[in-house]
Amino acid sequence: MQKKLKKIFIGAMCFLLLLANGCSKQEKPEETEPQYADKKFVTDMSIGLQERWKLTDADEQKEGYDEIYVDSKEYQDMMLSYIGAELDKIEKYSEEKFEDKKLQEMALKYINLLQKHKEICSYMTVDYERYEEEFTPVYDERSKVIKTMVDDYGMTVDEKYQDTLNDFITNSQLVTEQENTVAAVENMLKGIQFQVVEDDGYGWKTYQAVVENTTGIDFDNFSINVNLLNADGIIVETAYDQVSGFKAGAKVQFEFGTDKEFASTEVTGDWWE
Repeated sequence: MQKKLKKIFIGAMCFLLLLANGCSKQEKPEETEPQYADKKFVTDMSIGLQERWKLTDADEQKEGYDEIYVDSKEYQDMMLSYIGAELDKIEKYSEEKFEDKKLQEMALKYINLLQKHKEICSYMTVDYERYEEEFTPVYDERSKVIKTMVDDYGMTVDEKYQDTLNDFITNSQLVTEQENTVAAVENMLKGIQFQVVEDDGYGWKTYQAVVENTTGIDFDNFSINVNLLNADGIIVETAYDQVSGFKAGAKVQFEFGTDKEFASTEVTGDWWE
């Protein structure tokens, strides 16, 4: 009887072990797909922009709006409310995961620009000139991100806000053109070497350099600054020169005179049209 019970017990234990093993295999957690924020961000950025423009439109319709000074506390509060309308919708995405890394970069950049704008609003009531100076690059960079969102990610807005969106896109294009021009000018002026062409024997020397317009842009007027640097890289004097009718592919001669001793020059574009 004991042997029979022992066999029954062993058999039962084996069955339980097999059952437990089978259950453990069946209870493996299923792998879940990662949750990305890409589509939601594009949608919420559009909503945030439209919420901002809705507030702007409402304020502009208020009686006495045209009499509000841009350096007043009232105008500052209005601007902060516009920024807040966007941040309320998208600030959370600074902690979200994105499948598209470029989109994530755009999201973080745009959030940071809004936060930067919020920070510089503190200058509005005490130094509006400084506010404007720091606001312009923020606005320009926002324009570029917005254009990228439209071009690359299909962001849209309601028809009534399309003109406002188009203004940002146009500004982005103008900013990009200006940045490309600046880069082309810097590349053209890079490595210019001035040579002594005249020495009066009393310390005054005249220097010249020939420069080819490699920018692909026709300039009616073009002026340069020439920093004269000593061996320690310290500016000892700044010279200037200007030419007219500087067409693409043309060569011009820049010239300056000085009685200062210097080791090298640093040439930058000062103004052009």
